[in-house]
Amino acid sequence: MIASKSLIKRNRGALAWFFQRITAIYLFVFLIGHFVMMHFAGSGEVTYETVAPRLSSPLWKAGDLLFLIFALYHGINGLWQVLEDYVRNRGLRLFLFAVLLTLAVILFTVGVVTIFSVKS
Repeated sequence: MIASKSLIKRNRGALAWFFQRITAIYLFVFLIGHFVMMHFAGSGEVTYETVAPRLSSPLWKAGDLLFLIFALYHGINGLWQVLEDYVRNRGLRLFLFAVLLTLAVILFTVGVVTIFSVKS
């Protein structure tokens, strides 16, 4: 019975490790693409009038939404891994986990509202 519990916990940790790497790759590629679009392929001046038409496209909205989800997962999971390593008190860990989840929900809500509020 104990062996199966540790196996489940170990697999969950491996899955978190795997998603941390996948999100890191996506974030790196997206940020390089963003840098190229804004600084090399752009029209020069970055204003609302030049950026809004691109950001109002459904494809860009989907990319930005994916970026938001992956960035939040990557950041919150990274913070949680650090807290899990250093915070030994179970009650404090539960409280900090709740704080991280609350922060993630707030940031996700603000991000979604921002992404879908851009009109061309």
